[in-house]
Amino acid sequence: MNAFKMNKMKKILLLSLSLIALWFISCDDELPMDKLMYPESVYLVGAKGRIIDRDLNIGFLRDTVHASVAISSSIKIDRDVTVEIEEDPSAIKNYNDKELGTTDVLYQNLASGIYSFPNPNVVVKKGEVYGTYPIYVEPSSLHIDSLYMIALRLKSSSDFELAKQDTVVLMRFNLMNDYSGLYYMDGVIKEEANPNDSIIYKSPRTLQAVVDGNTVRMYHLKNEWTKGATDYRPNYCFNISVNPDNSLSLATWQNFNILEGGGTYYPELKVYDLWYRFVEDGVTKKVSGFVYKERKNDEEQRIINDWMEENRK
Repeated sequence: MNAFKMNKMKKILLLSLSLIALWFISCDDELPMDKLMYPESVYLVGAKGRIIDRDLNIGFLRDTVHASVAISSSIKIDRDVTVEIEEDPSAIKNYNDKELGTTDVLYQNLASGIYSFPNPNVVVKKGEVYGTYPIYVEPSSLHIDSLYMIALRLKSSSDFELAKQDTVVLMRFNLMNDYSGLYYMDGVIKEEANPNDSIIYKSPRTLQAVVDGNTVRMYHLKNEWTKGATDYRPNYCFNISVNPDNSLSLATWQNFNILEGGGTYYPELKVYDLWYRFVEDGVTKKVSGFVYKERKNDEEQRIINDWMEENRK
């Protein structure tokens, strides 16, 4: 067989393959991405992990948090889908019974009257993946040492089936304000009668938002209290309030014997430069130093360390 005939046969073969491919395409001209690969379903975002956390700013008369509803689909939905959500308080009790011990602080549902749902339904718009469900909460009604949740579940959908697994989401609330968070104490404690006798005071401190948008609660010396341990918070906590001029006012939380205190807050650095006098076992002592917010990396830590050394009294 000469080269001419071989080339001719190759051309015929290629033409045949091309015609076969065109025939298959003509039978089904949809691309895979345009096909529905599995049935659509409606679900609550976060339900698989059960708990989602939401911060509430105690400085707001009313704060807004959101739940989200999503549609699982291999293609974009071609119409609006309306989804109805309902509460399921029994899910909070079930969580307490299964996950917490007898000495733990139990979660409680938000009291009626301090939260509301402005919209009865969630609408997932045409072409979108999810829609949001706003919830209004009055944070000042909550107590810092209590634990709060609301439980939500899907009730109905205008289109598509509701997810059959992971149907409930527990929304857990954390009180905060602009001055709360993880901080570090860097200071000293001295007896007033013997100032040469000092104790280095370096420790992580979680400043908890209390009262309003300008006040936090701090532990004195003690480590953070843990569930099940003896509750020493009444005797070892005090409040720090940041005034409009960034000066500080200190006062006892309950029983901590603080005599006076003050200082300055540096908002650009997120640092409290503070001092306070207190009585312990009949002895008057003074704490002075800095409480600075956690830094993201070594370079930021170096900068704040240098600043504290330059400004240490």
